Amino acid sequence: MTVRSLDTDVLIIGGGLAGATLAHTLATTPLSTLIVEARDPAQLEQPSFDGRATALANGSQRILTSLGLWDRIAAHAEPIRTIHISERGRFGAARIHAKEEGVAALGYTVENRILGAAIWEALAAANGFEALAPAKLVTLEVREDGVRAVVETGSFEATVRARVVVAADGANSVVRRMLDIGSREDSYEQTAVILNCTTELAHAGRAFERFTPNGPLAFLPLRDDRMAVVWTMSHEQAGRVSALDDDEIRRELQAAFGHRLGRIDRIGERVAYPLTRVRSDTVSGTRAVLIGSAAVNLHPVAGQGFNLTLRDIASLAESFTETLRADNCLDDPGAADVLQRYDDWRKRDQKKVAALTHGLIRLFGIGALPMAATRGVGLMAFDLVPGAKAELARQTMGLSGKLPRLARGLPLLPDVAAARGTRS
Repeated sequence: MTVRSLDTDVLIIGGGLAGATLAHTLATTPLSTLIVEARDPAQLEQPSFDGRATALANGSQRILTSLGLWDRIAAHAEPIRTIHISERGRFGAARIHAKEEGVAALGYTVENRILGAAIWEALAAANGFEALAPAKLVTLEVREDGVRAVVETGSFEATVRARVVVAADGANSVVRRMLDIGSREDSYEQTAVILNCTTELAHAGRAFERFTPNGPLAFLPLRDDRMAVVWTMSHEQAGRVSALDDDEIRRELQAAFGHRLGRIDRIGERVAYPLTRVRSDTVSGTRAVLIGSAAVNLHPVAGQGFNLTLRDIASLAESFTETLRADNCLDDPGAADVLQRYDDWRKRDQKKVAALTHGLIRLFGIGALPMAATRGVGLMAFDLVPGAKAELARQTMGLSGKLPRLARGLPLLPDVAAARGTRS
């Protein structure tokens, strides 16, 4: 087998949404990147870029706009103008309205295949970027001045030298294991059944989060008056529901959701995903960073996963290039102080979002009557207290805490042209 030697600044393991977005973000800087992806580029729509949909927060839309990606996505994205939160069989509901929060939309729903295609189309025209795919990471060695990886493709073996490695290879991260970074896992004993449907009444930009005795049920607005459904339930129930025919699953879904959108009509294909919360013991180490599900894998309730990842990516890219902006000299992106600044910056947001999603599942997973009654009162109180809604809205929109430049509508580098010409 032919052996090649490759040098890069940032080695990214994983070419799904997280890895590809980071590579595109760094394409506006002098840093070179190389992605190692297990799947063939032509097949990257599965499973990372699949039939699932993502609820992009308002802050995420700003990041994608700053990266020049939103124009590729906007025509396929559906604005979320209202979020309706309720519990099946209990009184009380809460509503968050975009108008009340002073924004055009609380967020946008877009299918993952659209996101993936937009990012990889942009990457195809990027300078300083290379991808090995399909390829397998064989070994990873951390050294004082960088990392050394051995990667196998179908036609050659590559020895890759980089100054920092970024793990973007999912909740079961191979890189995390190779780096001997521990993780904690909370099993929810639930599976998410994902499908699209149409309804009798137009959604009018309304998203619904409905808590049922079996688990949360989310209806998210899509283009062409479709709804993306994330229906969580026990593993046994998910197996049974997935095997139902369209008429049977329509009846059960209608009973769980109710008639806020009238009759549920057409049902699309169903895909099931087991749900766990995975938290790495650290999101950075010597010459290494973990992003996306490799760092924190969340329950889909409240739709925070990819939004948190985008803020991490924007913050990591800014940390990599801080010294460049300060004195026009390229810093070492894998230096200990650079990674520590990133870790310190992102720790609070990551913990806060993980606590929010985990807390919602624990709270609404309790079936005892006294707690159920309290939940109903709580939802009513939340709906009547503007300050409480505003705080939750800012957090779920990705607009709280210290925001990276990209989330504030600013370019990563003030003078991109000048930055591209500076490598030292």
